[in-house]
Amino acid sequence: MPRLDDNGESLLHVGQKAKGNVKRVWDDFTDFVFSDNVLEVAVGLVLASAFTSVVKSFVSDLLLPIISLLPFINRNFDEKFAVLKKGPNYEQNSGYNTLKQALEDGAVVMAYG
Repeated sequence: MPRLDDNGESLLHVGQKAKGNVKRVWDDFTDFVFSDNVLEVAVGLVLASAFTSVVKSFVSDLLLPIISLLPFINRNFDEKFAVLKKGPNYEQNSGYNTLKQALEDGAVVMAYG
């Protein structure tokens, strides 16, 4: 088994070698991160996240309320659902008061909000 000399020369050599290895790994990592493909993927993920939020807001805040205003769709604004197909126990005058009531009757509904 090798022995350490008294002046610590072998420890200094090992430390310099480790420092060189760390520097090489860091340089390779930075080259990888700053390559075009990685940056393109990162920008794409950020844009996709923003686009998802915009589309979700558009559909829930603008599109679905407009669809619920169509005259052939029975709607309930408090519960935020529209009846697409009536169930067997649907009452013409009162309709469904809650989403739970519509689902229990077997109605097909579009719920949002």
